[in-house]
Amino acid sequence: DDEEERFSRGLAMMKADLGDDDFDDDNEVDNGNSNEDDEEDDDDLGDDFYSQIKKKSKDKKALKKSIYEPAPKYPNIAVEIEGERAVGAMIMKNRGLVAHKAKINRNPRVKKREQYRKALIRRKGAVREVRTDEVHKYGGEGTGIRSGLSRSRK
Repeated sequence: DDEEERFSRGLAMMKADLGDDDFDDDNEVDNGNSNEDDEEDDDDLGDDFYSQIKKKSKDKKALKKSIYEPAPKYPNIAVEIEGERAVGAMIMKNRGLVAHKAKINRNPRVKKREQYRKALIRRKGAVREVRTDEVHKYGGEGTGIRSGLSRSRK
């Protein structure tokens, strides 16, 4: 009794959801002894239900596909457009011939940082480093022992 009420409420909700009145009210309880007929009716009703759900699902997928389908990159325009052609972005900029600029010129902070790094390298070639901690130590020749060099003593 309780299951039959749930089944009838489920069919009513299904009708409201699908918006179709194709279902017959065959869910009323017959006290007859035709159990085989009831099972066949339930199967038909179930098939009808599943076919409607399947149709609804296909419609929903088709709608989503049409909404999210990307536009073609190069649309086919069969009709010739009358009048003058539209002006392109390059023509609107009207920059003419412009010299190529290095990428580093885009960021002045980075450019100056690189200039300073190169200046330090150039200075190392011109000026020796000041050695303050090695005043009283002798650690051999500063540049290493040169095997090919011999010096005379007088």
